[in-house]
Amino acid sequence: MKKLFLLIGILILTLGCSPEPEIVYKEIIVTATPLPEATPTPLPTLTPVPTAKAKISTPTSISTINPEEEHGVGGLVKNLEIWADAILPQFITASHIKINKISYVSKFRSSAGHDFSDSFETCCSMKHYFIPTDYYGTRFSQPIYSPVDGVVLYLTEPSGGSADDWKIEYEKQTGKETPAEYRDWNIFIRPDNAPNVWVTHMHVNPIDELVETVPATNGIKMMMGKARPAPSGYRVKAGDLIGHGLGEIIIKRHLDGSGIPSPCNDASSRSQGNSPPGCRDKVQLHSIFEFMTDSVFRNYQEIANVVKSDFIVTAGERVKNPLKCNGQSFIVKGNTDDPMTYVKLQDSAPSDNPPSSESIQTDASPVTSITSEALPGFSVLVSGRESIETLDGTGSLILSTFQANEPYILAIAVTGGPITIWVDNGSGERIIYSKPSGNGIATYETTKMDSGQIKVSVKTSENISWQIVAIQSN
Repeated sequence: MKKLFLLIGILILTLGCSPEPEIVYKEIIVTATPLPEATPTPLPTLTPVPTAKAKISTPTSISTINPEEEHGVGGLVKNLEIWADAILPQFITASHIKINKISYVSKFRSSAGHDFSDSFETCCSMKHYFIPTDYYGTRFSQPIYSPVDGVVLYLTEPSGGSADDWKIEYEKQTGKETPAEYRDWNIFIRPDNAPNVWVTHMHVNPIDELVETVPATNGIKMMMGKARPAPSGYRVKAGDLIGHGLGEIIIKRHLDGSGIPSPCNDASSRSQGNSPPGCRDKVQLHSIFEFMTDSVFRNYQEIANVVKSDFIVTAGERVKNPLKCNGQSFIVKGNTDDPMTYVKLQDSAPSDNPPSSESIQTDASPVTSITSEALPGFSVLVSGRESIETLDGTGSLILSTFQANEPYILAIAVTGGPITIWVDNGSGERIIYSKPSGNGIATYETTKMDSGQIKVSVKTSENISWQIVAIQSN
């Protein structure tokens, strides 16, 4: 009887745990069968998985997010860090300029213009200049189109002592006056399919509808992180007319920070101590040809035997053949005759010579213009703050030394250029202000600088006057 009860108990225990022996049995069968020969069979169905995962992080799949949740204070996607490694699609779906009217296009990472670099590279031009067949004849009338579906959120007016240099150069080369109604502004577009990117069109006169919708700001507010995007913005489709002017175009991806676009675009500005917010954000510049569809690129191939890589100097090539800069300026500037600097698409118009590198418009430093013919004076520069030292003169100043016991800023006024100003607080000499050739009163204020025994040097021509005030920074 005891044996019978024991047998029944064993049967009950066996039935109660039956699922576990069944799982063990299946595992044994799997390892025992010749699965190594069968495993390659399902692999083809798994290969699309990486592509599907990449699409999850692309703008197309995220565009359904509520705009209030998606966009940050600067107007770009809110979580830039997540988007930093996103695989972006080919969002350049229209040409921003009539390619059949273009003679030359500068190469990405070339020595065209001036240093225009990002958080990872230095001393190279990481944007594209487009030189028309009739450069001066179409300077103010050349149509500029949106290359993307997106929204214009910023317009910036020119600022700085060199803001009018383009007028001086145009009048010098043509003998004509510049149109009084021409606005030499910059346009910032956030692409729908790349919401961590600003597509920037430089030196363009925006159409009136844009100006009426998007309030204009300036580079100083952007640099200090005080600019804000237009509340609604101006919606554009790829191919829409947005202005007239030069064809300079920039693709800047923001990897962290506020997403506010900034004119901090050169190595010398980023290397300065106590840099403003616009110089601290991590950004990466790209060529438009990286994100251009083949259908758009056919516009180039219709007039020249080119491929996309012709327009880009790779990072590796630039490392092997580095350029040299003095501040924002290249020691040796490239020109349209240099195949390492420009790609030639077609000949220029017989009546118009391509501009030299000096003629190509550069970007104004973030300074404030003053229309008066006289320097503003120390009281205006100080503006009620506590001054530490005042300096003024005409022409170059070899060296002047003063003691700053607390952090300070320098307020500067000049009657023109070229002029370069250096400071040294014991840790090495660095340029704090540089203005190219040109007339016009300009003022500038540095960011907060460290205390110490400060040495100031000025290099300029004998006919240039200047004032410098060291002001205690609160």
